[in-house]
Amino acid sequence: MWPFVGRKKRKVWLWLAVERASRRIVAWTPGCRGETTARRLWQALPTRCHRHCWYFTDEWKAYAQVLPRWQHRPCPKGEGQTSSVEAINCSLRQRGGVLVRKSCSFSKCLKMHTARIKIIIDNHNRNIILQ
Repeated sequence: MWPFVGRKKRKVWLWLAVERASRRIVAWTPGCRGETTARRLWQALPTRCHRHCWYFTDEWKAYAQVLPRWQHRPCPKGEGQTSSVEAINCSLRQRGGVLVRKSCSFSKCLKMHTARIKIIIDNHNRNIILQ
């Protein structure tokens, strides 16, 4: 997911780590589509996830550079393994105008953008717990 920050040419990707069973977002980070942001997401994960989880991702090369080989499960498009993340992306876009690409609502600075996303993700996780 990539909303804009500041101006239309500045895309900021939103990286999510989702527990598939509960659909809870366990870690997230904004940034570019490179290895540095993938490492930040890896470091944001709870330590229990570093050893006892499999990671289903699209075939983007940054994941292979960061995730442990024995835990990484790259999936081609259409296989359905990453569909839960795509569904959560749609849900987050409905809850926050800042995440809609063709919206008049966008953040002017990254700090404010991050704060708005944090509120949206916290509400998402809170709604999952209450169900």
